Amino acid sequence: MSDTALQFPAGARMRRSDGEANGPNETEIVRIRRRQNRALDTRQKIITAALAEFADRGFAGASTRAVAAAAGVQHPLVNYHFQSKEGLWRAVLAETVGHFMQQFRARLAGLRGVDDVTKLRLVQEDFVRFAAQNPHFHLLMSQEARRSSKRLNWLVKEFVRPYFTEVTALIRSAQHAGRYAEGDPVHLQYLFIGATTRIFSLAAEVKQIAGASPFTPAMLEQHVAACLGLFFRPPSEAASAGARGTGGNRPRPNGVRKTRARM
Repeated sequence: MSDTALQFPAGARMRRSDGEANGPNETEIVRIRRRQNRALDTRQKIITAALAEFADRGFAGASTRAVAAAAGVQHPLVNYHFQSKEGLWRAVLAETVGHFMQQFRARLAGLRGVDDVTKLRLVQEDFVRFAAQNPHFHLLMSQEARRSSKRLNWLVKEFVRPYFTEVTALIRSAQHAGRYAEGDPVHLQYLFIGATTRIFSLAAEVKQIAGASPFTPAMLEQHVAACLGLFFRPPSEAASAGARGTGGNRPRPNGVRKTRARM
């Protein structure tokens, strides 16, 4: 809610010099803004705590009392702001997946006129960086995707399917240009998501084995480059693939060209 869109309690009005009621006075406006800011702050604390709770325990195992305790608020405030456990879950998804989809669509809108390979490379890189900035994101999605439910149906309809529709279209275009790994685009995107997010889910173990946290800037850049390198093909390979498809004689491994036997 913007600062100008204030909700004033009944009776919170001030008097003009002629005695006519003319809205709240400045002191009351300050009090109202403070209350609204506190409410927004409380709501955000609850969402942040709930993200970790749902990511760690799933919907069935999550506790709104545990969320309230982690957020440092009274338990009734959870129901006050979100009405129910499912209402809280949806708010968490809107805050995380919804925010990602907003960024994703804004990125595509800003890339109108750009070739599909470049678009794909940029949105895939964005995904890797988003996963690093939101390590609970993949855990939350994994928890819900394990089994069929009405919540999963809603999640797929609102977020997952629209995202896959856009990305797989770009993958097909990049494959046609010889610039992306061959295979079913849906399968490839799930492979990309797994390669991208797993290292952040296992951050503590990775730090012990690799000697550095995957969240450090240097390792993050290495991870971005590695993930993109697994799936994208350089222009030189695309050109070579195009040449092979022209029907010319293809060199044999020993350098001898295959020739037709003469009759």
